[in-house]
Amino acid sequence: MRLAGLRRRKAPAATGEVPRRGRWIVSLILLGLAAYLLALGITLPAPLAHDWVRDRGWLPEGLHLHGVTGSLWSGRAQEARWEDLTLQGVTWRVHPWDLLRGALGVEAGFSGPAPGGSAHLRLQPGGIGIRDLRLDLPAAPVAGALVDWPVVVEGRIVADIPGLALDRDGRFHDVTGTVAWLNAASGYPEPLPLGDLHARLGDEDGALTADARDRGGPLFLQASARLEPDGRYRLRARLGTRPQAGAALDDALSLIGRPDRGGRIPLNLDGRL
Repeated sequence: MRLAGLRRRKAPAATGEVPRRGRWIVSLILLGLAAYLLALGITLPAPLAHDWVRDRGWLPEGLHLHGVTGSLWSGRAQEARWEDLTLQGVTWRVHPWDLLRGALGVEAGFSGPAPGGSAHLRLQPGGIGIRDLRLDLPAAPVAGALVDWPVVVEGRIVADIPGLALDRDGRFHDVTGTVAWLNAASGYPEPLPLGDLHARLGDEDGALTADARDRGGPLFLQASARLEPDGRYRLRARLGTRPQAGAALDDALSLIGRPDRGGRIPLNLDGRL
């Protein structure tokens, strides 16, 4: 009777080890499955992933990729086209260690139009961060993608933005950098020389701000702009000409408005994107 009682008392201990061992085996299986799915996603051919996303209409409207090669982990597109803006030699490379911190880090760039551009992107649940953005490209295709009225644009757009963060509520943070329009010219049917125009970027209360000035060219420019998280924008500018400007630039500015007491033409714009 005592031996039987001992056997009965030992039975629960033996059965208690089985569920723990079973949970351990299940955990290993799930870990292996997760590793397999991660490896599958990493090695998934980029052309297959692109076609799958495109066929479901998940690509941004107007964006077209051609000549996609490589994998989701590291790939290349011979050409990326959005509206009138076309980039050649687009590349991307995922930083795997960022995944351990709950973020997706990507190093992206393009080689044409030369000299091209590059940036480090970091996507996470709280928003997106851009670091070390550098680009240099012709102004004409940029204007063609953003402006829907007839205009001839010349010069180059050069950006140097060490940092910019945008949270999921559309608020900007930690914005530093400059954007320049070099050898700027614009007009219709012929472009009018404007000189070099520079804007310094920043942020205030979640809004993106820009303070723009000329660099002594034909066009006098003093401007401040602000883009709110809800899409509202405000532009306050004063325009004028310098002695080296031609009469055609004076005539063009006169269409905007009348000069103020300082001889400059005010330009005030408010709206929503």
